[in-house]
Amino acid sequence: MVDRKFILKTVQDLVQINSVNPGLEEDGKGEAGVARYISKILDDLKIPYEIDELGPDRVNITGIIEGTGGGKSLVLNAHMDTVGVEGMSDPFSGKIEGDKLYGRGAYDMKGSISAIVGVAKAVKDHRVKLKGDLILSFVADEEFESIGANALIQKISADAAIVTEPTNLELCMAHRGFCVFKITTEGKTAHGGCHNEGVDANLKMGALLVELNKLANHLQKERKHPLCGEASMHVPMISGGRSLFIYSNSCTIHVERRTIPGETPSGVEQELKQIIRKIQDKDPEISASLELMMWRSPYEAEEGIGIVAAADTAAEGVFGKKLKRTGHTWWEDSAIFGEAGIETIIIGPKGGGIHEEVEWVELDSIHQLAELLLSTAKKFCSVSTLD
Repeated sequence: MVDRKFILKTVQDLVQINSVNPGLEEDGKGEAGVARYISKILDDLKIPYEIDELGPDRVNITGIIEGTGGGKSLVLNAHMDTVGVEGMSDPFSGKIEGDKLYGRGAYDMKGSISAIVGVAKAVKDHRVKLKGDLILSFVADEEFESIGANALIQKISADAAIVTEPTNLELCMAHRGFCVFKITTEGKTAHGGCHNEGVDANLKMGALLVELNKLANHLQKERKHPLCGEASMHVPMISGGRSLFIYSNSCTIHVERRTIPGETPSGVEQELKQIIRKIQDKDPEISASLELMMWRSPYEAEEGIGIVAAADTAAEGVFGKKLKRTGHTWWEDSAIFGEAGIETIIIGPKGGGIHEEVEWVELDSIHQLAELLLSTAKKFCSVSTLD
């Protein structure tokens, strides 16, 4: 029912458009070019849409196929931005070899964008009359600060959403969240030869790092989720000291903590505060501050929600079996939809090389994804028998 040729041309065209996130790379082009391409498709299909400008070349585009009434509304969502292309030999080629299409964003997630517009084309071509609204959501900035998804939930409401992040055509029911804390230890500046006067903030931080390492090991052994794995923690950034021969007056680290469903900002913060208190009990000279810089919630969908049942029923028709469950160790915009009270699941195509030098998507899986999304929409939104 879904036009395979149209989908394959669309994904190749999209990969050839640079939409690197300018929040990650200074020369990133943003989402405007992809949005213009999508808008032309929606114009041809006579599907109304809105473009929301979020900054220079940063946009959301949201189309809606209005239902006849009496059905549930469904969002099909994908992000338009990509990470950078350093190390890639030909990132925007859209080269096809066998059943694989290569290029930045092919898997994450321009294959999914093409599947969504393929669903929209099928609905229009075959005059499918859904009772509920079908909302086509293409957002900015998932790879950095998610300004797109956060803006979108301020203007729409829906009963459910399918975020089409890559899942190898499995049903992702949960993913980890993350947070970043800044911890600073204070010292006292002095000449390197004046050891009785100086207090080395870097050495004080060393005591804290030892305890953080113990917590990191504990988390991976003891705090686990059946779908998205264990909680984790590491220190990606550390900075301290002004120069050789001077006692460091300040040392700062950034702690990246990957959380599992059920963990909260206050719970993570209390663990870190306990570590600070522990080292201060041993060394009262240690002065340390703690600041939450960023929080992205973990997410978990419930098995009993309607969109799960609809997707499983659709999968039985498309694949001959229900969807295999999986979880992701990374964060996704699905958490934002979930926190807004929208039942949300994650299903996407097959491929490989996310954020790597060689990224590819399996073309047949994009078509399969589109067929699955269309069937799920028909079951969740319901099909009207009215002409």
